[in-house]
Amino acid sequence: MNDSHLNLVGERNKQNIVGAPVLIVSTYEKGKSGFFRGEQTNEVGDGWGAYDNGLSNAYFILKARAKGFDTLIMGMRDSDALRTLFNIPESEAIMAVISLGYRSGEPRQPEHRPLEEVVQFF
Repeated sequence: MNDSHLNLVGERNKQNIVGAPVLIVSTYEKGKSGFFRGEQTNEVGDGWGAYDNGLSNAYFILKARAKGFDTLIMGMRDSDALRTLFNIPESEAIMAVISLGYRSGEPRQPEHRPLEEVVQFF
């Protein structure tokens, strides 16, 4: 990865991925997941593509960690620049950029809100 690749992600992420040897652009093909013969299977439609893509990303980062790698999933990115650089067609939704490498230090753990503020049980 070179310095110009740092411009593909949001400002806050640049400092966190300096030296990462790999950036992965995570996409899904629109109109496939959640559709049957071209018709939406329910009101979620292309939302299933995002859901499936997220599951795929989750398994990828878990496997990477099991192999000793560290990852950072970045939703803040320049989709237009990524689409141009990697010739990603408009038929694909760009969901995230994932850096893969080794951490340079221990990450800072943010303070978490109480569970009852973020979860509702029925």
